[in-house]
Amino acid sequence: MATVKVTDQAHADAQRLLGIINNQMPGLITQLQGTGRALKDPNNWEGPLAVQFRGVWDKAEGDLNRMREALADLQGSVQKILSNISRAGGA
Repeated sequence: MATVKVTDQAHADAQRLLGIINNQMPGLITQLQGTGRALKDPNNWEGPLAVQFRGVWDKAEGDLNRMREALADLQGSVQKILSNISRAGGA
């Protein structure tokens, strides 16, 4: 049988991680997407560097969407970690 170690720090860190995932990251991603879309708009910025940015932004926005999906997966994992810590007798 494997030894299980769970500290109050592990429990606190998992809760903090879940708080960031749930409360901070969605808003930051939304802000990035809104600002990037505004900057991408030719009515706001035009020229050779603007064209270059639009190409980079399209990839970045796709990456941000994948990050949202990855965060949802991570959220489930962290919830499971908290549940396991509680069952193991942590905080």
